[in-house]
Amino acid sequence: MTALRERWMFFGTFILSILFICFFIVPNYKGADSALHESAHLEHRIQQLELRQAEVESMRVDYEDLQNQVDKKCKFVPKNPDMSQIVQSLSLDVDGRQVLDQSFTAGLATSMNTPEGFSSQPLAIMLHADFDSIFSVIQNIESMDRLVQISSIRVVRSERDSDISEPPLEAAIGLHAMYDSLEIE
Repeated sequence: MTALRERWMFFGTFILSILFICFFIVPNYKGADSALHESAHLEHRIQQLELRQAEVESMRVDYEDLQNQVDKKCKFVPKNPDMSQIVQSLSLDVDGRQVLDQSFTAGLATSMNTPEGFSSQPLAIMLHADFDSIFSVIQNIESMDRLVQISSIRVVRSERDSDISEPPLEAAIGLHAMYDSLEIE
């Protein structure tokens, strides 16, 4: 091989190397660099998504805890007074021994001056019964799932029954059954 031919071969190899670098290696490096940036961006987004999922799970647990607290501590306020349901749940069997007499008297509904617009329906319960029966009515009122406020309790023993070990008592219990008057259509 002659020196001229070697130069042309060297020059051709050099040109081919430059062309190979320009058309194959550089674009692949640019593509790899772009892919590397894209993968870093996607990994960052995945980490953010995992953080958000953890936050959502934490919020869901907090929400369920709050919902359980509301269910345990808060009472339901119905759309109407529904006094028949209250009377039914507080009625005792008049048996002549523990409960001698029982009566319910409903008053006129009044609107409360609250921003919530609650109204109340008064109810008076008159009982002639032993202490355990009267106390069971009070416990039933307290354990109702709807908002009912006890406004007054009066328990009286008759003087003529003072000699009896467990005399029948006369009780008057005043209630206010709350309802949401704004919901009535």
